[in-house]
Amino acid sequence: MKEVLDFELMHKLARQYGLDQVLDESAMTELRLLEADKGETICEKGERPERLYFLVQGKLKIFTTLPNGKSLLLRFSTPLALVGDLELVNGREANNTVQSVSRSLLLAISYRAIQNTYVENPKFLYFMLSQVTHKLHTFSNLSSLNMLYPVESRFASYLLSIIEQDAAASEEIQTSKLTELADLLGTSYRHLNRVIQDLCGRDIIRKVRRKIVIENIEELREIAGGNIYE
Repeated sequence: MKEVLDFELMHKLARQYGLDQVLDESAMTELRLLEADKGETICEKGERPERLYFLVQGKLKIFTTLPNGKSLLLRFSTPLALVGDLELVNGREANNTVQSVSRSLLLAISYRAIQNTYVENPKFLYFMLSQVTHKLHTFSNLSSLNMLYPVESRFASYLLSIIEQDAAASEEIQTSKLTELADLLGTSYRHLNRVIQDLCGRDIIRKVRRKIVIENIEELREIAGGNIYE
């Protein structure tokens, strides 16, 4: 990630998401604005983070790697989302990998700058508690999605999760690595390919070379059953 030396934008984003209300003055001076490119890793499973990140623009993909080497999609995160909050508290290595889905902006502060003061800041502790509670709620819902719903529903939820809120029905989605996507959804390449062919035959999506175009987003939402990886 690279640092964005735009202090006016940094303070504007901090105020927009109320961070100036939960971080004390000394912590605010330690904030840095970072830019992550599409596909760039923010935090990798097994590493020990050194910063707490606040996602203020863009979208992140959170997944875990299983003992057999395959990956499993856990959720997508949109602003305001935290990365490294659990590791700040428990001091352990990261359990999941976090990647930027598109260009993202994150406010970051080193653990060193806050680890000796955050326990004395009740506003910050309440903020952290609300974020952790949200994560637990979404993790419970998405665990049910991964275990109980058919691949068609999981795939529909995945497509809905990666398009922007105001995306048109013709939004194009890159799918050059279907094997990797199958792993993320906890299925086989062959099964996922059958699901895609079936959705194409029902005119819900359309394959154009290495891309998928959503033709009927309302049908896709119905298949997803109100579930989304967020």
